[in-house]
Amino acid sequence: MSALDLYSEPFAKTGNIAAEGFRKLLGRPAMNLLQTVIREALQNSLDAAQNGDGPEVLLRTRVLNEDEVRVLRSQVFARRPEGERHADLSEALDNGPIRVFEIADFGTTGLGGPTRADAPTDGEEDLDFVNFMRNVGAARDTHQGGGTYGYGKTSLYALSGCSTIFVDTQARERGQSVRRAMGCRIGEAYDAGSGSERRRHTGRHWWGRDDGEGGVDPLEAGEAVAISAALGLPERTTAREGTTIVIIAPIFDEQSDVRNDLIETVLWNFWPRMCRSTAQEKRLALRLEIDGEVVVVPDPEDFPPLDLFARALEGARHGDEAKAITSIRPRKHLGQLSIRRGARADRHVSALRKRSVIPKQSAHIALMRPVELIVKYVHGEPFPDGRFEWAGVFICSDEEEVEQAFADSEPPAHDDWVPQNLPTGAAKSYVNIALTRLSEEAKTYANPLGATGGGNERGPSLASTASIMGKLLEKASATGPGRGGGGSRGGVKKLKSLSAPRFVRLEMADGVRTAIFEADLVNDKSDPKLRIVAEPYIVIDGGMAAAADASVAFDGQVTRMALGVLQGTSGALEVGFNEGTVICHVPMPESAAVGVKLFLKEG
Repeated sequence: MSALDLYSEPFAKTGNIAAEGFRKLLGRPAMNLLQTVIREALQNSLDAAQNGDGPEVLLRTRVLNEDEVRVLRSQVFARRPEGERHADLSEALDNGPIRVFEIADFGTTGLGGPTRADAPTDGEEDLDFVNFMRNVGAARDTHQGGGTYGYGKTSLYALSGCSTIFVDTQARERGQSVRRAMGCRIGEAYDAGSGSERRRHTGRHWWGRDDGEGGVDPLEAGEAVAISAALGLPERTTAREGTTIVIIAPIFDEQSDVRNDLIETVLWNFWPRMCRSTAQEKRLALRLEIDGEVVVVPDPEDFPPLDLFARALEGARHGDEAKAITSIRPRKHLGQLSIRRGARADRHVSALRKRSVIPKQSAHIALMRPVELIVKYVHGEPFPDGRFEWAGVFICSDEEEVEQAFADSEPPAHDDWVPQNLPTGAAKSYVNIALTRLSEEAKTYANPLGATGGGNERGPSLASTASIMGKLLEKASATGPGRGGGGSRGGVKKLKSLSAPRFVRLEMADGVRTAIFEADLVNDKSDPKLRIVAEPYIVIDGGMAAAADASVAFDGQVTRMALGVLQGTSGALEVGFNEGTVICHVPMPESAAVGVKLFLKEG
C-alpha cells in the first residue's frame, strides 16, 4: 500500500478558524484531561447506540509492535507538515516506542454520511463523519444526548503528545455499508511554501487519499480495512458497526495510575448506565485492556459507595420514597430526588489512593437528566460519624420544557447546570430553584435538626426522632461489599440468610418509645430448630455502642419479635422452617437512638 496523502489546510481569503481557536473550545473543564476524554467519548458512544441495545466500548492502552510502528511511520504518517512547528509529530513517531490509547465502540452508528463538508444534504441523513473529522463545534443532534463533537474531539487531540489521532469507522451512507479510515492533526497556525506560493495555514491536517481537488478523502473499503488491520486495530464487520479512535502518544500524568484512573473515571461518571438494573437499551458494556492485560471493571453495586447511589437511582426511577422537587412560580414538577444511607463500606483498592476521585465518606447528590448521564455531584454534609454515609440521585423531569431548560444550561463539557447560561424567564427559574432546593437537601440530610428551628419541647417529637433514626440507620437491606445483607440471585441454590435490619418507624407502647425494625429471612428448611437472636445496641452521634458502655438508661432488651403467627417476648425467636419478614421491637431511651443486630442460630 502506498503512503497516505497529506492535506494541510490553508487559510481562505474569507478567513478560517486557526487550530489554536479550535483548541480553545476545550476551555477549563473541572475534570482532568483523561477524565474529560473518557467522559466525552463515552457520551458520544451512548448517543450513537443503535438497534435497541446499549453500546460495547473497549478502552485499550498498548505499545505498538515493530510491524505496526513501520506501518504508522512509512504509510500513515510518511508525509509530514512543513516547518519546525511540527517537530512534536516527528518526535513522537521517530524516537523510540510508540504508545497509543484506543477508544473503540461497537453497536453504534459509526461516522456515517457524506465525507465532504461542502456536500449538499437532504436534511435526513446524519453528518457524523464531517462533523467529527472536518467541521468545528458541531453538536450531536440527539434527543436528550450528552456528547458534543466540537468539545469532545478537542479533548482527544489535547491528550495526544503530538495532537494527532487516527480514526477507523464502519458506518452507513445512504443505507449502504461503508468502511473509512483517516488521520488528523490539530497543531498551530504557520506559514509554508516559498515565493509567491508561500501561504498562511490554519494548523489543521488530514491524511487520506487525494481527492483530485487539492484535498483528501478518507481511505475506504478494502484499503481502510487493510490499514486498520496492519495497525492492530479491533476487527470490524457490517454487524459490528462503530468507531475506533487511536490517540497517538497519549499524555498520561507522570503520577497517574492509568488502570485505576480509568476504572474510577468510567464508574464515577457512567455508573447509572452500568448498573445491573439498567435496561439493556441503555446499558454500557465496558472492556478495559492495559498493555495486554484484561482488567475487570466492577459493577457499581460492588464498588462502594456506588452501591448506595445505585439504590438511590432505583428510587428516583420508580418514585420509591423519592421526593418531588417543584417550583411554585411557575408551578412545575422539576424532578425526583431519592437518597439512601448505610454503614460506610470498605472501598475498592483503586479508591484507597490519595488521588482517588471516589469520596472517602459519601455525602453527595448525583445530578442527571432523564438520559441518565451524570452531570455533576452536589457535595453535602456527611454524617458526623465516619462509619456512616449517604448518597442521592436527582433526575430532572422528562417534560420537554423542563428537560430542555436543564440541557440548555449545560456548558460544552456537560459537567454543570449553570442558570446564568439561560435568559431570564421560566427556564432559568426551573434550574435556579432546583439547584437551591438540592443544595438545601444536601446540607441538611445528615443533620435534620439544623433545619427544624427552635421550640419549647424538651426533646424531639416522635416524628422528628423517627427522622433522625432514619438518617442514622439503614432503611433497606444493603447488598454492597461490607454492608452485609443476604438473599440469592436467580439460578443459585437458595441458602439460609437474614438481611440487615431496617428501621421502619417509632411507636408508643405502654408509654415507651419503641423502634420497630424489619428483616427478611430466607430459609432452606434444613433445620427444624432454627432460631433468630437479637442484640440491641445504642447509636450515639451515628456511632454504635454496647448497652454497658452507654451513659443513658438502656437495658438492651427486645420487647417483642414476630414472624407471621410466631410471637416472642425476648431476644430470641424459634422459626424452624418458616421464612418471611421478621419484626423486632426495641425500647428507646430519651437521648439516644437504637439499632439491632440479628443472628441466625442453628440447632
